[in-house]
Amino acid sequence: MATREQDVIECEQCGAKLMPGRRYCVHCYAPIGTKAARAHIDLAREINPARKIDPTIVFSPERHETIRRRARSRRRMIIAAAIAVPVIVAASLAFQAIERHRREAQKLMARDRAAQNEINSLADALERFKTDVLRYPTNEEGLRSLARRPAVIKRSSDRLDYWFGPYLDSVPEVDPWGNDYVYHTPDGGRSFELFSYGPDGETGSGSRFQVISPGFRHE
Repeated sequence: MATREQDVIECEQCGAKLMPGRRYCVHCYAPIGTKAARAHIDLAREINPARKIDPTIVFSPERHETIRRRARSRRRMIIAAAIAVPVIVAASLAFQAIERHRREAQKLMARDRAAQNEINSLADALERFKTDVLRYPTNEEGLRSLARRPAVIKRSSDRLDYWFGPYLDSVPEVDPWGNDYVYHTPDGGRSFELFSYGPDGETGSGSRFQVISPGFRHE
């Protein structure tokens, strides 16, 4: 027991009791040993031309600074990610909303073009009907007479007029918004009005999709 107590080494720097064979104090990290050994360690610390980390120094300021820089870099990355994720999500939602609006606008424009094309086709067929029959269809005959021969073709002026249709392969049953095309003649076929109610229920002269023949007058 006495031998063990004699073998205990005391640190000259902090006074801590250490087991024999220690090169450094576990409390203050000061070197332990003879004066020759300490002189060798001090000399090794001074000679460092390559500026490498001294293996005799337990606490390395260079290594500590490297660890701090890495920690700061990780914190910056975490903060950047926390900011970037909401921004990306918001941008994605905004893009989806814009894309939906663009598709809806394209659908509306496509319906407008389809309605205008059908109105123009019907108006052209009505003119060709008049060229043969010398009048437009009556309200009773309607637009269906452009694809099917009416039951009765009346004599007009001093000659017999003939129906040489069909003037359309098929007559559109409804417009692109599901409403009937409105055909109206106030004078037995001498003039006509043709229109679609459109997406907003427009009628008569207020409709964007309207064709009237020369000489047409509202009753």
